[in-house]
Amino acid sequence: MTNKPPFETWEKMADEMAQFFISTETQTHAIDKLTKLKQGNRLIEDFWLEFVTWKKLSRYNKVVLVGLFKKGVYLALAWKLVEIGQMRNSDSLDEWYEKALSFERSRREAIEEFKGRRSLENLEDGKKKSVLDVPRQDPNVMDVNRCREMRRCYNCGETDYFTARCSKLRKEKSEEVRIVEEVKKDFSLDRK
Repeated sequence: MTNKPPFETWEKMADEMAQFFISTETQTHAIDKLTKLKQGNRLIEDFWLEFVTWKKLSRYNKVVLVGLFKKGVYLALAWKLVEIGQMRNSDSLDEWYEKALSFERSRREAIEEFKGRRSLENLEDGKKKSVLDVPRQDPNVMDVNRCREMRRCYNCGETDYFTARCSKLRKEKSEEVRIVEEVKKDFSLDRK
């Protein structure tokens, strides 16, 4: 008797289990997700995590997965991988990812360097900061200064105060109150 394990590696066991337990609906859903998956504005790392998740469930072979990976990354990166990186469909999916990651990191470093250079040039020339150097504000945070700039009285249209503090409104109200009081006074005299 031999005590040979039924599976040589953990990955082989996971593949066998997946073939046995993953339904065709799950596989179809994974294939649909993989074919529609795009990197967009995401980092390559985020795209890769989602890609690997659906890859396991799709049961596609290596060549198809490389094609889908190439199709999913943004166009300039795919071009760089093929033309500059000399990547071929015969290369492994991990090699494609590693090369894409290195190109993406180089691109990010170049952008950071460009931002630094632009800000130094602007500081030396005494110019305003570059648009790239202005920190972006969280869109969920209320912009109090913007609300102050938009202060406008709905009664008279003047800026810098709201309707509650409008002096014209007070004059109009006081005049209305005077008229109402006179009418009341006249009405009360007529009843006597």
